[in-house]
Amino acid sequence: MNIDQIGARLTNYRKNSNMTIKDFSQLSGVSTALLSQLERGMGNPSLSVLCAIAKTMNISVSSLFEETIILNNLVKRADEQPNIMDTTKENIEFQLLTTKSANLSDDLFRITIHSHSETEFCPFGANELEEIMLVEKGPVTIVSDNGDSIILKKGDTMRLVSKLRYKIKNNSSHEVTFLFIASNSNEVL
Repeated sequence: MNIDQIGARLTNYRKNSNMTIKDFSQLSGVSTALLSQLERGMGNPSLSVLCAIAKTMNISVSSLFEETIILNNLVKRADEQPNIMDTTKENIEFQLLTTKSANLSDDLFRITIHSHSETEFCPFGANELEEIMLVEKGPVTIVSDNGDSIILKKGDTMRLVSKLRYKIKNNSSHEVTFLFIASNSNEVL
């Protein structure tokens, strides 16, 4: 049993509800001494105490054991997004913009293509799922392997379906950048 998680959840609930430990004790029937111990990550609550706390907080007992979400852990700061260069493709830079997650099956990249250059035919992702791109700074030309092409400008989005082989061309004298969502999951939901 992780008393720290229970204590953090209890403290957050109490403070967000503008309650003192005494107020919570009166509502739950749990002693102020035990509540204080739990909030400090100490104590050994019985099942009946856990049930009383959960009922007062209007959540399930199992919710008391869920990890507390810390907003700072969900952020990937700009200085933590280094450019990733592929030494075989000096005309392209990648930045991974998302944080690691066991629950997220997609990654968000910022891709920069240098002036007067293009990618090889690809999908960028490693699997057979759809990908999405949003042009931040363009224009950029998408060319399919059958010769079709389309020009995308700043703000345009495009779905890249799983069977499409394409290359991305920058015919301008400026860098182009786009956001790219690629799934890192092999399962289609």
